[in-house]
Amino acid sequence: MRRLTALKGYISFWLYIMFFKIGAGLQYTLLAPLGARILPVWVVGGVLFMSTMLQVILDIPAGKLLDKYGYKRMLLLGTSGALIGVLVFFYGITLQTFVLSVFLVDFGWLFWTPGTNAYILSNASKTQSIKFMAYRDVFGAFGIVIGVVLLPFVVNAAGGVLAVLLGGALVASMIVLSIAPRERKQINAEKNPNPHLNTHVQRAYLFANASKAIKRLTPASTLLLLLDFSSGIFYGVVWFVIPLIIASALYNGVLLSAGLAAIDFTTIIVGSYLSRLTKSNTLKGLIFAGLVLFSASGFLLGTSFGAVFILFAILSSTGDEMASLPLWVWLHQLDKKHNQDGLISGILELGSELGWALGPLTAGILYTIVGPSWAIALGAIPVAVVLCIYYFSVRKHVIKMSLFIVPPRPHRARHKS
Repeated sequence: MRRLTALKGYISFWLYIMFFKIGAGLQYTLLAPLGARILPVWVVGGVLFMSTMLQVILDIPAGKLLDKYGYKRMLLLGTSGALIGVLVFFYGITLQTFVLSVFLVDFGWLFWTPGTNAYILSNASKTQSIKFMAYRDVFGAFGIVIGVVLLPFVVNAAGGVLAVLLGGALVASMIVLSIAPRERKQINAEKNPNPHLNTHVQRAYLFANASKAIKRLTPASTLLLLLDFSSGIFYGVVWFVIPLIIASALYNGVLLSAGLAAIDFTTIIVGSYLSRLTKSNTLKGLIFAGLVLFSASGFLLGTSFGAVFILFAILSSTGDEMASLPLWVWLHQLDKKHNQDGLISGILELGSELGWALGPLTAGILYTIVGPSWAIALGAIPVAVVLCIYYFSVRKHVIKMSLFIVPPRPHRARHKS
């Protein structure tokens, strides 16, 4: 049987990713201002923290369900749960509908991240896997961009309007997913064609072996874990605070939405450029420059909520990628055996998820106490701490390696996933 091409053969699946990101991604972006209508802001942050931690706890059980019942089928189930989670807004924005929406849409995210990765690895050959990952990232970024472009126009809308808009996007995602090709096979973790792509299978032994794996690849593993954790906190703060500012209508919501869109889309562009550098590079300076740019731009991001906000959003995301990609390359260089790639990927993903859990909780408290500008600035402190740790831990290290000779690092989303 002729193998389907990566783009045309699976276009319905890529459209599923885009529509799901429009519906579920926009719902997540709206949670802070929606919750602020009925609850203190710090309580809203606490609710988002609890929902994310529940998602972390259920990740591995969800993966087992994906294996047992099929990736496409469970993606449809998860998306159905997310659909119910936005349709509850037909009953208005109340405490009950808000909490139901948070946890039901998180049910959709619970299967979405491992399910889409598993589906890709199931259908992509070794030569196709890079293209599949690229299409996943690009269509997902387009979905987020479309969602945040709509944000200023719907942030203060009635519950019924939100139910129709978000529900329409999720219904469209279910329709295109239903006609997508079925998965070809179940993933074999030992024969993963791209072992650096995190999957639920690879996370099964995370807690038992995490410490040994981290120590074996220190300092690169520790630094990358800290960066993923700190960036998760920072982006969690930004995606919580900025929608609240847009809802207040004190600033230009279109410009702020453009800044949110730039955070994720810039990553794809910069990462693609860095991954194609063919000459040998001294990565030590590139990592340091990236961390300096990331932390400085993060501190300055909240100083202006006009056009300058877009500039600092681009620079912070650029700095993050400049630091994280070379750190991943260094990690690859230190790992001579590559027999625990999936475990390392799972550890890094867990660090990012914990950061995304703490981000809204931190943002809710800081927003209440010091306001939006300082909340964003203080959210960048963990990145500055990583910069200091990096400086003192690698002064005697020489890191020379071409970015071109290692497998591309999977794109780390700067939004809910």
